[in-house]
Amino acid sequence: MTTPSGPVPTDPSFSELFPPDAALEHLAGDFTWAEGPTYVANRERVVFSDVRQNRTWAWTDYGALEVETEPSHHQNGHCTDIDGLLIACSHGERALVRHEHDGSWTTLAGTFDGKRLNSPNDVALHPLDGSLWFTDPTYGIDKPEEGYGGEQELPGRWVFRLDRDGTLTAPIRDRDKPNGLAFASADLLLLADTGSDAATFGYRIDPDGNATYEREWFRVDPGKTDGLRLDIEGRIWSSAADGVHVLTPDGGTELGRIPTPETTANLCFGGPFGTLLYITATSSLWRISTRTRGLELQR
Repeated sequence: MTTPSGPVPTDPSFSELFPPDAALEHLAGDFTWAEGPTYVANRERVVFSDVRQNRTWAWTDYGALEVETEPSHHQNGHCTDIDGLLIACSHGERALVRHEHDGSWTTLAGTFDGKRLNSPNDVALHPLDGSLWFTDPTYGIDKPEEGYGGEQELPGRWVFRLDRDGTLTAPIRDRDKPNGLAFASADLLLLADTGSDAATFGYRIDPDGNATYEREWFRVDPGKTDGLRLDIEGRIWSSAADGVHVLTPDGGTELGRIPTPETTANLCFGGPFGTLLYITATSSLWRISTRTRGLELQR
């Protein structure tokens, strides 16, 4: 594995987002497809998936790598809910599930209109109403190494909204393979599509949970946006084939890149102050210090 360089600016302001001499730190490796990192503040750890090895891992604030769940039923994306509990997208169970305080798992959503979900992939918490929005492509049933197989029962690959009262709706139905998603604000959802028209798109969200397509937000090159996060200034931090691309809030200008030696799948901010960027890149977990903080950690 080649040794990655530090941040590479496209715009001079990019260097201001990092301490002097900031560089990627290799934390752990030997994974098959590292994915879905999220910071669980009340447990002082980043939880992430090795989807194909059917387990999840944790990197603690104290520098320890621990097995989190095995088997994980091919969990992929994660977030925390309004109560700080870990929410997981389970390819194997074809469900959105929650990790309870006692260590048990509760299925939050597994069917829609009497049909099984495809394979929930990534999930985000709405910053105001506490609803959970998750994508449901078919990777977990299309790829035997990422799930338990089965037949697609729903007529599409949609984005779902789970209200706090348990009501499940599908506000977004116009994408090919919806994947990573993140709220830029209470009324703007950024949604990555890794299908035939691979880009990230913006949807306006109204107080009733309806979504209206606005426009294409950005594309990365090389590769596709799989996972994405925002910082407290609204800048977009996107995965790509060559690392992490950082863009202006409107997606129109690339500020710089953080190169990784393997394809980056996903990323999250974490650590005690929310300033550490954790990156899952194929076989490894990386970390780099920043001078900003993750938006989702400030809500």
